[in-house]
Amino acid sequence: MQKIENGKLVGNIRHYTVSNCMAADQYRDYCDTLKSHIEAKKGTNIEKIRRLDSSLYRMELATNFSLTLKAYFEAKGFSAKMFESWAAKENGEWYCKGPMGKSLGVRKSGTHLAFAAGTGTITFMDLSAYVARLVMNEMDENERGEIDENFRFEYYVTYFDEKQACGLEMLRLLDALQSKHFKLVVRLSS
Repeated sequence: MQKIENGKLVGNIRHYTVSNCMAADQYRDYCDTLKSHIEAKKGTNIEKIRRLDSSLYRMELATNFSLTLKAYFEAKGFSAKMFESWAAKENGEWYCKGPMGKSLGVRKSGTHLAFAAGTGTITFMDLSAYVARLVMNEMDENERGEIDENFRFEYYVTYFDEKQACGLEMLRLLDALQSKHFKLVVRLSS
């Protein structure tokens, strides 16, 4: 990602991890749907199990994408410039290219461990959403064929505190379903 000024790319190039499920509408949809499944598992609202809103996930309808940025104002780097541009209502232009690199390359079976802290937890949020779709039986036939019954994702996350814990609500809701496919271990530093 790089800023555009007067039709030219300026400043340093920055690389970011895309996490589709962190877009506000998708994140809320996952959380609300997970809550519905938790209630059904408890025996309440069994008739009204919420399903994911498939219209939010159709790539051909996508007109934008979401960036999850942490405000680092002290360093005056890219994050600060983005927030300052937004606050000043500059309508700044940014050049985005991607995706680049390899995916997580997760195998379809076995136990997979991930350790992450702070905003680094975003790296594995789409994998967590993938597991959520498995656990809630929301996968289509193609996705379901990509994963075996013995697949398990164990996610060890550390945050400074609850306020800075991006994605933690969804992770806790997924863990509350007590599926054999997912385990969450949380450590808060504060």
